Amino acid sequence: MVLHARHGASSIIISLTPHSFALSVDDAHVVAWDRGGRLYSVWRDEVTWRRGLSGHVLEKRPDRGGRVRRTLARAEADEVVDDAAALASRMAAGMPSPAWSWTSAVDAVVAQEARALFALAAAFDAQAAHADARRFAVVYSPVGILPPDQYLALVVQATEGCSFNTCTFCNLYHEKFRAKSEDEFRRHLGGVLAYLGESVRLRSRGIFLGAANALALPMARLLPIFEVLLEEADAVRRGVSAFVDGFSGARKTDTDFRLLSHFGLRRVYVGLESGHDPLLAFVRKPGDAAAAVETVRAIKAGGVSAAVIVMTGLGGETYAEGHVRDTVDVLNAMGLAAGDLLYFSDLVDVPQTAYPRLAAAEGVRPLTAEARTAQRAAMRARLRFAAAPPQIATYDVREFVY
Repeated sequence: MVLHARHGASSIIISLTPHSFALSVDDAHVVAWDRGGRLYSVWRDEVTWRRGLSGHVLEKRPDRGGRVRRTLARAEADEVVDDAAALASRMAAGMPSPAWSWTSAVDAVVAQEARALFALAAAFDAQAAHADARRFAVVYSPVGILPPDQYLALVVQATEGCSFNTCTFCNLYHEKFRAKSEDEFRRHLGGVLAYLGESVRLRSRGIFLGAANALALPMARLLPIFEVLLEEADAVRRGVSAFVDGFSGARKTDTDFRLLSHFGLRRVYVGLESGHDPLLAFVRKPGDAAAAVETVRAIKAGGVSAAVIVMTGLGGETYAEGHVRDTVDVLNAMGLAAGDLLYFSDLVDVPQTAYPRLAAAEGVRPLTAEARTAQRAAMRARLRFAAAPPQIATYDVREFVY
């Protein structure tokens, strides 16, 4: 439902969907909230701010033809949240006023619904947002990363941390790897749903089963987790997705993946990073390219969609030739097709990781932005698919906030 109005010199557009609601003022200031009244995003003067349930606010602004991304400091984030709450408060208070001029007939029930939603949003100021983030931290361990098509999934955590945590380019998982028992997972899921309330509507992409490598669990541990999801979470009807690494995934057969598909598994994400085994060894990623091929082929044979992630720029100039050559060979051997995904993700040097130090010690010179773009183009040009190709997209890890 879209409502159009004028208030003084301002043009107002209110959008109500089953998942969220949004306000546009003069097409220059757009704010969106989920159905629980939690702020989700703000756009103004070509700058976008997106708030995660964790309380982090990501800012994206144009700069020299590109985009600069940063996580706001607490005071800056508070200002974004308070400004949105103040705007919602003015909307909730002003909507019944005769000063409003609706450009089409507005049903009284719809107008009442809109006022109630803006009242919810008005209460979500910086103080409330801090309290909300503390509640988030009670039910979730840190959500390290999600694939871009899963940003609006309902994350539930069967495991915490990463089962290997050796990759030198990654600092996303600091907890010791631990798998939840069936009872503990059931309590976790109940806590997540209670915390989200009506906000769960925005998380409509299905379920993402975390954390870094949940499908590495043995089938005897996984099946009870999927049974809990079927019993307790409506979102399972839209499918379950998860990460698995090639090394652990190769321990599962196509029969295992087919069984999991009957419980709702729809897509599995495999971080290949590279098909060049010497580069995988250099970055201390477990397993080899052959295991990743075996894993993806088993996923697909089990009737589940595969999503493969390749990291451009990894290994710099030293490994560039082998990275392109072997990664293309591996991707062509996986049998990717329509319904699958292939992500290209640029290496992001994180100072706190071991990668920059090890690269410097071995004289590995980083690729320029232009060289990374050329590397991606070289890989794409050599890909061969037997039928309709998979969807190919960019995966920018700096875009993530949950």
